[in-house]
Amino acid sequence: MGGPKLEVFKFGVYIFFPVGVMLYFGGPDFYNKFVSHINFWPPVEQTHRPPTTREDIQRELERLRIEREERWRKAKEGKAAAKDR
Repeated sequence: MGGPKLEVFKFGVYIFFPVGVMLYFGGPDFYNKFVSHINFWPPVEQTHRPPTTREDIQRELERLRIEREERWRKAKEGKAAAKDR
């Protein structure tokens, strides 16, 4: 069909195309130009910090309990309003 020259060309493409892509996208110039300025992670001040002391844990549990009760109250009010319609 194509002959040995075509097979050698295809083999060269199969080998050198991935290598060329890795050299281009993996090089430091590409990284500095397109990737280095992207912030993947939020600043430390904006990340969640779990409570560590007993008082902090109690305060967080109380806050979660109040939020849960508020959601339950709103859901009950929504069901009662739906029944009245």
